[in-house]
Amino acid sequence: MKTLVAFIARTGYITKGIVYFFVGLFAVQAAIGVSAAASGTKQTIQEFIYRPFGDIILYVCMAGLFAHAVWRILQAIKDPEERGSGAGVMFFRLIDFLTGCLYISLSYACWQILQGLQTQSSDKNTEVWVGKILVLPFGKWLVLFCALVIVVAGLYQFYSAAIASFDYSFEDTKMSEKEKKMLRTLGQIGISAWGVVYCMVGFLFYQAAMQFDADEAGGLSDALNALQEQPFGVWILGATAGGLLIYGIYLLILSYYHKIYGR
Repeated sequence: MKTLVAFIARTGYITKGIVYFFVGLFAVQAAIGVSAAASGTKQTIQEFIYRPFGDIILYVCMAGLFAHAVWRILQAIKDPEERGSGAGVMFFRLIDFLTGCLYISLSYACWQILQGLQTQSSDKNTEVWVGKILVLPFGKWLVLFCALVIVVAGLYQFYSAAIASFDYSFEDTKMSEKEKKMLRTLGQIGISAWGVVYCMVGFLFYQAAMQFDADEAGGLSDALNALQEQPFGVWILGATAGGLLIYGIYLLILSYYHKIYGR
């Protein structure tokens, strides 16, 4: 059973690493003017179908993203990393469960693309849901609250990167100090990039609330493209995109060094 769980976990991290490596790569291309705009997760997956052996790549992505979803749900329910059961840990286990549900939707998006069906981008989904919230009583304040939560989540990414709170998951017995330091540094860079993305998504939600316009909200690709519109935007987008690319590399290496059931 442990061997199966380890296989599922490592397969998921490999697939996630590949996807976010290309998210970062496409964002780098946008920053240097090779492409018109950065891509979100679903848009990046959509691009795979146009590559050689695109169908095979999508089937692999579908299986790998589903594997990551299973792993995150197992983290939430079974706590294979032995984090404990305190209030803070239970909160993060809830986040693991919700993240697992997100990756099920990404796996399903792969299937939709393979079937030639239309899949809505995460940005459009976000706009639809923000629009539904805005028309509710106190909808503007609910969206502002969402903006605050997202920004706090972004600031937490910076905090997590600064203290390297993620390295509890490293398998120490397989790593030298040099390898651990290298992987920790990659993680700090990648997670800091996510901090920038989260804060920008929060800003987009703030704009949507203040302007009472759901189209102002957005997800990953809208946040990346909004970065480019800021002062020194090319440099900000380039640095963030590079961080996301490094995050993908971090996940690929982590797939080997990740601790499974305290092994």
